[in-house]
Amino acid sequence: MTKQEFRDFCHEEFIKYGFKKRKSMYYLKGKDLLGGLYLQKSMAEAYYVEFDFFIGEFNDVKSYPTKYDSDIHSRIEVLSKDTINGEHFMDACIEYGLYTKEELEPYFTQTFEKYIMPPILEGKKNILENKEYYFRALFPKQLDRVLGKLECGEKCWHGL
Repeated sequence: MTKQEFRDFCHEEFIKYGFKKRKSMYYLKGKDLLGGLYLQKSMAEAYYVEFDFFIGEFNDVKSYPTKYDSDIHSRIEVLSKDTINGEHFMDACIEYGLYTKEELEPYFTQTFEKYIMPPILEGKKNILENKEYYFRALFPKQLDRVLGKLECGEKCWHGL
């Protein structure tokens, strides 16, 4: 698949789940949080498909946060075409030229259904119930801040 075909595929997948493009990011407002998706170019002929959650109420689309403001961050992973010791592995760096749409679609579907849509539909309680997945990339200070926002909300959390 070409770079443009991959970008078009991602756009179609994001739209299929209700995300709408605003500047360089796709957003979907959920229950007590905002979901965001975007493509991050790799140094190679590859992309990372990033997904973020922003905790809180976001009513004004003009003031939606950017990827730099996310509370929780992760990436869609696919089975790599490369191997380590003869074994394929899950990789977030998607070398689009090695895949077809049909090969990528199941990984996108699984990630949307298991990790992206549940927090949007169920809210921050879903993130707390699955924190071993969502918190795996957070540093201790980030974790404290995110837990504070999740447990008591933006208004009562003061970063103490």
